[in-house]
Amino acid sequence: MTELAYPSGLPSGQGFVRLRELRDCLQPRETLRFRDLAVDGLCFHSGEVRPGNLFFAIRGANQDGAKYAQQAVARGAVALVAEEDLPVNVPTLIVQNARAALADAARFYYRDPSKAVAVVGITGTNGKTTTAHLVRGCLQADRRQVGLLGTIAYEFGGRRIPAPNTTPDPIRIQGYLREMADRYASACVMEVSSHSLDQERVRGVRFAAGVFTNLTQDHLDYHGDMMSYAKAKARLFAQLESGAVAVLNRDDIASSIMADHVGSGVRTLTYGLSPEADVRAENLQYGPDGTRMLLVMPNGRVELFLRIVGEHNVYNALAAAASSLALGVSELTVASALEDARPVSGRLELVEAPTQRPSRVRVFVDYAHTPDALDKVCSTLRGLTEGRLRVVFGCGGDRDRTKRAPMTAAVAAHADFAYMTSDNPRSEEPEAILDEMAKGLVGAKAESLRIVDRAEAIRRAVSDAEPGDTVLIAGKGHETYQIMKDCVVPFDDRLEASRALAAKEAGWLHR
Repeated sequence: MTELAYPSGLPSGQGFVRLRELRDCLQPRETLRFRDLAVDGLCFHSGEVRPGNLFFAIRGANQDGAKYAQQAVARGAVALVAEEDLPVNVPTLIVQNARAALADAARFYYRDPSKAVAVVGITGTNGKTTTAHLVRGCLQADRRQVGLLGTIAYEFGGRRIPAPNTTPDPIRIQGYLREMADRYASACVMEVSSHSLDQERVRGVRFAAGVFTNLTQDHLDYHGDMMSYAKAKARLFAQLESGAVAVLNRDDIASSIMADHVGSGVRTLTYGLSPEADVRAENLQYGPDGTRMLLVMPNGRVELFLRIVGEHNVYNALAAAASSLALGVSELTVASALEDARPVSGRLELVEAPTQRPSRVRVFVDYAHTPDALDKVCSTLRGLTEGRLRVVFGCGGDRDRTKRAPMTAAVAAHADFAYMTSDNPRSEEPEAILDEMAKGLVGAKAESLRIVDRAEAIRRAVSDAEPGDTVLIAGKGHETYQIMKDCVVPFDDRLEASRALAAKEAGWLHR
């Protein structure tokens, strides 16, 4: 089922509401040409308008919805919500903030579904996806029906919709939550991006728990500076209502900012490696196939083997454990679910050649695309590699340029060979991106190569690798495409790596 299967965000059958009811909900500062019409669905993209819809004219970074108001009416919109009067002949509600109004209207239209579903919101720079999947696994082990809204897909009840955004728009959020509630789901795990918090997408969602993973450099092209970025994340915790739980990383200094935004009646539960953390890991033993550790919880401790690699995944597991305990899952159920967990797609995912024998070269694909994430994953693999560590990575075009040199420096600090290549160059010239990346090589001991073609860079790294070496292909993870100027082409790091391994094993791959 595709994302556009239900243009308004949900299947039909939600029923009508009166424009009068939405007017009373939104409290517009002005109402023009009012008639009390029946409204069947909400939308903010003119191409998705269906007859009977209420259209929200939202100002975006690149487009102003007001320009498409007439097109929306021509497609059947019966009324508009806008921040100014527009040249249309349908009822128009004039509001101060159309984004906030969209979220409020979606919550009303779908009958406030998060009152019936315990929503766990997970925010932070890195680790959201793995933490979300681990939380879902713990809740499912407790025999609960659980939905998931995350970076890879939106999933529930046998439906899997590929995710165009980490956090969907307010209509889809409330619509999917309503569908979950109607199907008797008891919980939903949601990745909450800083963009979604800043753009009011999760406004009106009642979070049973808010989870903070960490804060490192990313998205400064959008937020401007780290403090603004942190404050955007903190909006999740300001939104928690009395009775909710804030789950904070005891070892990340930015948790203090999140804690400052927690209101009265909200309980705080911490996790980390610190002895002061409420949920912590002790006696850590890292290995190439996972980590042995003692999981210490407020009401018990248990030894377990976590089958996902690296210290950063220990933190993800601790965040999931604390979140699940906050929702009433027992300690033994949490421990059992974490032991059963497997790597999430594109998160330190081991790639095998399509042959019966194991490869003598280990190849991992990971989503790491920030300096901190690259530092952590490269450090993890450096400690588990007998031979040389070879890293293929790039930096996205039209995104935070200030992190490009630090990303290269993070790789060069651990890798023996750095293969700099393309990663969704978008409108930028790939060679110009590589020039900025190369600045991070100053003073580095790692050898480096510049190969614009990502597939060729992967083949070269695998070809160069000798028995005992590890190849990390970083940046795209689960993604199955490349964005180049005005086109999107199929591309999967895992598929390219598997092909390169097969060719190497067959003796077909040469420098």
